[in-house]
Amino acid sequence: MKETVFDPVFDQKADILVLGAGVAGLSAALRLADAGRQPLVLEAAPAPGGRARSWFDPTCAEELDNGPHLLMGAYTHTLQLLNRLGTRHQLLEESTPTFTFWDATHGVHRLTCPDWPAPWHLLAALARFPALSLSDGLAALRLAPDLLSHPSRLEKQSVTQWLTRHRQGENLCQRLWYPLCLTTLNEPPGSANAALFVTVLKRLFLADRGAARPLLPAIPLSRLLITPAQTAIQQAGGSVRCRCRVRELTFADRRLQAVHTDQGSWLQPRAVIAALPPAALARLIPEWATRTRMTALRNAPIVSVHLTYDYPATLPAALIGLPQTTSQWFLDRNIIQGLPPCHTNGRFTAVLSAAYRERTWSPARLIQAVHQDLSRMVPALAHQTPQAARVIKEHQATFAAWPDTTACRPVSQTPWDNFWLAGDWTATGLPATLEGAVQSGVGAAEKILDLLAHER
Repeated sequence: MKETVFDPVFDQKADILVLGAGVAGLSAALRLADAGRQPLVLEAAPAPGGRARSWFDPTCAEELDNGPHLLMGAYTHTLQLLNRLGTRHQLLEESTPTFTFWDATHGVHRLTCPDWPAPWHLLAALARFPALSLSDGLAALRLAPDLLSHPSRLEKQSVTQWLTRHRQGENLCQRLWYPLCLTTLNEPPGSANAALFVTVLKRLFLADRGAARPLLPAIPLSRLLITPAQTAIQQAGGSVRCRCRVRELTFADRRLQAVHTDQGSWLQPRAVIAALPPAALARLIPEWATRTRMTALRNAPIVSVHLTYDYPATLPAALIGLPQTTSQWFLDRNIIQGLPPCHTNGRFTAVLSAAYRERTWSPARLIQAVHQDLSRMVPALAHQTPQAARVIKEHQATFAAWPDTTACRPVSQTPWDNFWLAGDWTATGLPATLEGAVQSGVGAAEKILDLLAHER
């Protein structure tokens, strides 16, 4: 094997390095920069963003996200970050927590939480939800003991096992719990981690009423979050360097001594945050990765299908769920971006979570399946053909939120005194979400700031 050679001309000292310019890495770097530090972010890709990036797609003639992201009112860290970046106003916010659904039996129906204290607002919403019976609403009360206790004891159970144990009826599961599980955990209920699902339910429905409000980005993610974060880091004294892949880490005396990259080596950093995917980190520190079981984490896919019609169709809501169909959720891009429904081409995005099966389908098959789902809800489109279509398969969208995965998610602190981890896959207590990524990045930065403060 050829020995790796690093050009000593580029060797330089480093203060604080952040490895990876995804949401976690950028959040960490911005927190450090705001505290007066000068972090350097090293990113392997040509541009920052990771899985939250967007780009101009010539087929649809618009900027598309790598995958649609739904935010919630419970995303406190993410919303604080958007406030810091001055882009919070670019979210489409419902005035009340409302989820819209459609099926052939009930048509359009909504789960709306009234302005009541938690959890009574959820119980009232279930009582008024036309797709559920009174017995369904009463069955939901059986979940209360677990929702009020620590979810860790459910770590080895699947969501299906947990719901079955509490005698949740098939109708309630199919109409509410299963779609919510797929959306928040990116995993089917039969293989989803019950402890994580309970954590989600607690954050959404046992906190304040606004926690369950869905928030939709009205502009592409790169413009909402990534580019503003990069600009803010640079304005505060930090920097972001792309096309700079980390090739090797050198450790000695309980410290990370050097970071070797395509663009040279950084020596004796005071602190380093690795905000890398688990597979990338495992290549750099394989023995420790195996010992901590992080190599046991697997990936779960998401497929998104963007359709544009030469017809002014519109959906009943900006976001609408279709239980028991291929397309679990549809977004109306015109409504989200505030465009008038009349005289505007219909622009829709279907989200297929936990797409273990659908990721193997051809683009043509996916487009046809999504078009059929859309036509059932909007019959006027049945005789239309999509003018433009784009299929995006994100094979590593999230970690697979299976039972007993918590033991495979390392904490931020490592055995090395100047080396921390960040990422939505680390031990955040949350599923793989923007909120988990931001929380982990800010948390790692706070640990470094505390350490440096004590060094004075």
